[in-house]
This record gives sequence, C-alpha cells and structure tokens, in this order.
Amino acid sequence: MAVRERGKGYQVDFAVAGVRYRPPVFASAEDAIKWEAEARAAARLGKTLPSLPTFVEGLQESSIGHALKQAKEKRWAYKRGSSRTVSNAEKFAEWVGKKEKVSIALSEDKIHEFVRYLINKRKVCGSTVNRYLSAISVLIEHARVERPELPYQSKGKTRQRFFTDEEVDLVIQTLSLWGKSRERDLFIFLVDTGARPYAEACSLRWKNIGNRRVTFVGTKNGDDRTLPLTTRAWEAVQRQRSGAQGQLEGPWFDIADWQMVEVWRNIRAHIPALKDTVVYTARHTCASRQVIDGIDLLRVMKWMGHRSYQTTLGYAHLAPDHLMENLRVLEGRGSNRLMEINRRND
Repeated sequence: MAVRERGKGYQVDFAVAGVRYRPPVFASAEDAIKWEAEARAAARLGKTLPSLPTFVEGLQESSIGHALKQAKEKRWAYKRGSSRTVSNAEKFAEWVGKKEKVSIALSEDKIHEFVRYLINKRKVCGSTVNRYLSAISVLIEHARVERPELPYQSKGKTRQRFFTDEEVDLVIQTLSLWGKSRERDLFIFLVDTGARPYAEACSLRWKNIGNRRVTFVGTKNGDDRTLPLTTRAWEAVQRQRSGAQGQLEGPWFDIADWQMVEVWRNIRAHIPALKDTVVYTARHTCASRQVIDGIDLLRVMKWMGHRSYQTTLGYAHLAPDHLMENLRVLEGRGSNRLMEINRRND
C-alpha cells in the first residue's frame, strides 16, 4: 500500500495509468488504506473517486485561522521584527476567510488568485507581493499541507498567463488519453466560459442550465451571471448527464478542488511548457481571447463578472492595436473638415 505517515496523519500517494493521486492527509492509517483501495479501483474503471472522510482537528482540514494562530505562537512570537510579516499573514487570512479550510486557502490556485488581487486591486509592486508570499510560506509550514509552488515576482507587475490555442488542444488531448474525460470536459468549460473553477463551475447546478445558457448564482461580486455557451462547452455539459454523474446536483458537483489541483500537477509534470500555469489560467484564457479578438473591455468585464473595472484593465495590453480604430475615426473627421475649408477658400 502506498500509505505513509506524514506529520500527525497518513498520506496516500499512488499512480494509475501514469496519473498520480495524492489527496490531503488522513486521520488514521485505516482510513488511508481503505480510501486508497477504493480509489485505485475507481481510477482503473474511470469512475469518480470516493469521497474523503472527515478530518480531525490539527490535520490539514483545520482552518487558515488555526494555522495563523499556530504560526503566531510557535514562530513569530519568538522572532524579533516579525510584526510586518504577521500583519501580512493576517491580511491574507482575512482575504481568504479565517474559517476556510487550509487545503483550499493554501492551494496553488487560491494563492495565485491572492497575488492577482494584490497586483490588480491593491496595485502593489513585486517586492511587496514577495513579502506576502513569505508570510504565506510560514502558514503552509504550520498548516501541514503540501507546499505548492509560490509565484514569487522577479520585478514589478506581471502580465496574465493564458493558454495558446495549441496548449488548450494539447491539454484536451492529454486528459482524453489519460481517461480523464470529466476533467477534460471541465477544462473545456472553463476555457470557453471563463468560470471560476470551484466557486462557479464545480458549484453549477442542473437547475441553472438550459437553452444553451448557464447561470452562476451568488458569484464573487455578489451578482448572478448568465452566459451563453459555445457549442463545445454545451456538449461538454451535456456529456455529464449520462451515468452516475447525471444524478448529481450539477455536472461537476462531485469534483473537489484538490482533485483538479492534483490533475494539474500531473499535467505540468507531463507538459513542461505549462509549468507556470494553474487551473485558474483557463479563466485568464477566456478573457484574453476576447480582448485579443477585439471585444471591448466593458463587455469583457460583464462576461467575466469582474467586481472592478481595474481587474479587466489587466488585459488591456493584449489589444494595443485597437487604438487604430480611434485614429481612423478622428482621421476621417479631420479630412472631411479640411476638404470643406479648402473648397471655401477656392
């Protein structure tokens, strides 16, 4: 059995058909062994992995608030000059929600989302981002979660990473070859809708799907958002109606965030060119494609459900030539006026 002790819990780590599985830590060896046996059988048959048991206090499913308390008591209480670091950790915990489980709060996707918030909303520089990440690194240590790759900044602000068409096709092909049809369809849906992976796509319910449209309820900005679907996104949704998943509350209702994080870890290992991407990159791809193809930023903002126009402006650099449209309008108006003046002078 691929079960080993890790901290105060037990870690499962195994691979089936080249795909690696490593869920959060279990409270007991018995739970870990039982889950591994069921998960191996499900993975071989291409079925949904079994749900995880409830975790005990002090293991990975404790809250980020608990991890912050542990870091304050066991690390920062004895280190001089750590008040700024503590403040940064507190701000991160408040942003993500102190009751949020550490497996979600300290996941790679969530940390990347926080960095985007710092850059786009708070307008902080790269060195300030790195100070926040240093504080988060300590929280990871005391939360006993697997350490994700932290997006430390080299200099200043960074532009949004998005998938090229070739990369999207390669991911779809790879997931298909691995027998990950549901994860493949979810990826297609994310790229073509720009939905937030977990708060919107995985929380989507069947009752909010119809007429080739989906409605995301209670989104991050507090409003419901209805979007029409591309043909392939609609087909991806419809494929979830068959089999056991058709009995769920929504097409991807049973896919946990850690499962997609694990799948993406394998994708990055298999395709080195994607080492700087996360699941959330699919959302950036949707926004970037719209801007590149000439959709104005206000409409992109409405589609993406951005709370602030400043967030959408982060994609403006992708459309530098669109100012030529302004030039053509002004050029035309000026030329006509000049011709009229010349005629009068003649």
